[in-house]
Amino acid sequence: MQQAAMIEVKLKLPVNIAESLAKNELISLLLDKAYNKAEYYLTRCNEMEQKYGKPFTTFKTQVENSEEEEFQEWDDLIEWEAYEIAYKDWNEKYEELRNCMKF
Repeated sequence: MQQAAMIEVKLKLPVNIAESLAKNELISLLLDKAYNKAEYYLTRCNEMEQKYGKPFTTFKTQVENSEEEEFQEWDDLIEWEAYEIAYKDWNEKYEELRNCMKF
């Protein structure tokens, strides 16, 4: 995996919170957020796969090559594709944040 570009972020927090949090705890909170988002979208993808009994790429090919236009299938294809993209995006963010914990 390619090393992600890094920027330094400064946060203004109430003193009692800042004193009780370590740097890795903040990263851990962001890591949890990214993990939960990735899992949410993966669950949606799995629901669509279960609904149609086939993986996304197979479903997409089937819908795009169909002789008759099924509006519900096209709607589901668009929704499913958005879930796939969101899952990949949040999973990538999760992996990048995991790498931050190694520093």
